[in-house]
Amino acid sequence: MPQYFAPGVYVEEIELGGKPIEGVSTSTAGFLGQTERGPTTPKFITSWLQFQRVYGGVLGDTPYLPHTVKGFFDNGGKRCCIARITKASAVSAKCKLLNKAAQNALTVFAVGEGAWGNRIAVMVDSGSLSGIKINVYDLKNENLDSAALAAMFADSKKQPSITESFDNVSTDASSPDFYGIKVNGASAYIVLKIESGDTGALTKEDKNEVKLLIGGLDSQENEGKPLNVDAAAKTLKLADSASSDIDAYKNMTLEIVEGTGSGKDKKYKITAYDKASKTVTIDRAWDIAPDLTSTYRITTTTLAVADFERDKTEKPEKKGLFAFADIDDISMLHAPYSEAVPGLTTALITQCEKLRDRVVIIDSKKGTAQITDVNPRADHYDSMFAAYYYPWIKIVHPTSGATIEVPPGGHVAGIYARSDAERGVHKAPANEIVRGAVDLEFQITMPEQEILNPLGVNVIRSFPGRGIRVWGARTTSSDPSWKYINVRRLFNYIEESLDEGTQWVVFEPNDAKLWARVRRTLNDFLTRVWRDGALMGTKQDQAFFVRVDDTTMTQDDINNGRLIALIGIAPVKPAEFVIFRIAQVASGADINQA
Repeated sequence: MPQYFAPGVYVEEIELGGKPIEGVSTSTAGFLGQTERGPTTPKFITSWLQFQRVYGGVLGDTPYLPHTVKGFFDNGGKRCCIARITKASAVSAKCKLLNKAAQNALTVFAVGEGAWGNRIAVMVDSGSLSGIKINVYDLKNENLDSAALAAMFADSKKQPSITESFDNVSTDASSPDFYGIKVNGASAYIVLKIESGDTGALTKEDKNEVKLLIGGLDSQENEGKPLNVDAAAKTLKLADSASSDIDAYKNMTLEIVEGTGSGKDKKYKITAYDKASKTVTIDRAWDIAPDLTSTYRITTTTLAVADFERDKTEKPEKKGLFAFADIDDISMLHAPYSEAVPGLTTALITQCEKLRDRVVIIDSKKGTAQITDVNPRADHYDSMFAAYYYPWIKIVHPTSGATIEVPPGGHVAGIYARSDAERGVHKAPANEIVRGAVDLEFQITMPEQEILNPLGVNVIRSFPGRGIRVWGARTTSSDPSWKYINVRRLFNYIEESLDEGTQWVVFEPNDAKLWARVRRTLNDFLTRVWRDGALMGTKQDQAFFVRVDDTTMTQDDINNGRLIALIGIAPVKPAEFVIFRIAQVASGADINQA
């Protein structure tokens, strides 16, 4: 309470009535998948050009994530969060920068894990004013070792163009040109760190010859020296630490990385793995059969659901789905063709149902020509937080110009964002053009959709003269109250907006004055939602009601610190079936008189 000791006029500011609630974003998508390169900690992207700068471009037909992101932006998406997925055992490439005394000064890491980092080269020169200058080269189309790299840079005509350059970089943490500010976070390729044994200092005199980053792996499942090699049988017996799972290494890659006369750097596909003898069989004859002094390495890029989920052991940086759980801005979740990874679709749905602030967009299985095989509920995807789309779409590859098939989820997420911006989250994201789609994997007819629609399958159809359109707006839920995806997303929007906009209520005195302020706050927000067309009714009391009084909470609730508000809303539903009943009459005037 303010205190007054001298006579006079005192002017004070007080708060009366409700507080405004700002509606949360509903159009930010969270995408998970493989990319050409880039960081594995989630990063927000606002354009296709920015995605290419950070994560690289498209790589043939797959991975699908680049096509998904491009489809998102082409269809009206404005912002998305990317979680690049690698095998959990993937390793980042790195190299050491030396001072003039040949001591380790700094360590250069690729910004993300994977063998892609082995193509990065760095050169340290004197800064134009002070400090050092770091040039970064992406040797994307080269396959070089250190000697070949030195030979390339020795010939001025063969030197590659600089991909990134950072001038006047300082190793002084108090400098505005400190590498932690100027390079880390700004570079799409490298991160500078001080490892144990590094001096942490480089000066203008500490030039470094061009160096390759090395040691990057997409995944290392096993490494060691062979216990036996049979050249004729094309087999290699693994070290004792090898897995005992019967199919542990089938279809993985075997590489000989060291050894005298052992076919170093040669790679083979493993076609079989014998559990009892721990012996792998390769797909072709040895280029040079390795001996027992050689070192082999087994790697794979095949992803499992655990590689997407990650968990709290990933300290200090969270990745994958585990990281997405902490990002409130995400309102749509999608992993392109999640059906290809057993258990991934279920994991996506589980997060949406747990957080209740996002929905997941699911792609149908590729090549499913028989509509009787399309049933998300039979696949245990019965959820009010999931929407399922069929079939795949065909697009023009952005670099080759060929027509390819891609999953539709990214394009659909863009349509969600476009519909939200143009009409609002309450509008069903259907009867909307799929921009970028030139054809469909399968043409779906009306009788076929009559079978799929009740199962919660949103069909994408081609209409003569009207183009390719999303022709469904249902969730996969069997609960008729949550049949439509726009209703689910409207509730997500209202619930998340109320959650974020009423945090000021916590620890306020729980009395009638607070109840009145909360009631006013909720009424003002829901009135705005109703006027935007998201709620039914021609009058406010037909659209919603708010109760915060002694009928919604008991004295026991108040004694235990609970303030309970009861809110009812009447969401608009889409006109999914438009029916015009027409009768033949003798005279229109007779009908009017009747």
